Amino acid sequence: MELALSKKGFWSSWSWTHWLVIAAVMIIAIKEVYENQVQRLRALDQSDVEVIESNIQEFNTMAERLAQLEVLPPVKEQWRYLPAIANRYGLELKVINGTARNMYEGPLVAWNAELKGRVGSVFVAALEIQKTVPTYLYQLEVKNGEATVGLSILGSE
Repeated sequence: MELALSKKGFWSSWSWTHWLVIAAVMIIAIKEVYENQVQRLRALDQSDVEVIESNIQEFNTMAERLAQLEVLPPVKEQWRYLPAIANRYGLELKVINGTARNMYEGPLVAWNAELKGRVGSVFVAALEIQKTVPTYLYQLEVKNGEATVGLSILGSE
């Protein structure tokens, strides 16, 4: 028998059973790859549905909480706390009527002011104001042991 077969001789020596086995292996391999891909896609689709359902539940919960919130009191009522807190900490309160950089410009009514005094007192007062009334802090300046905080008190009309 010849050890080195020519290419034509090698392929021609295969019987129909060889070709049938190769075709069967190819069909089985293609079928398995396809089924595995379908299973992966189904798992991804199911996880996407679960994520979307979870997001919907979170948004519904948030909407319910927002519906239960009270409307902000008028800004005039909110403002009366500011001078009392400033006086308690010995701070200077300056009302700002113009438009400074970074002031609150949202949908709520805002009255603007600056608190000026010792650094520690300004920080403590600003924190107390934030805890007491809806406040937007927009500016902080510290120089030589003195601090100035720009803030907007928020409320309804």
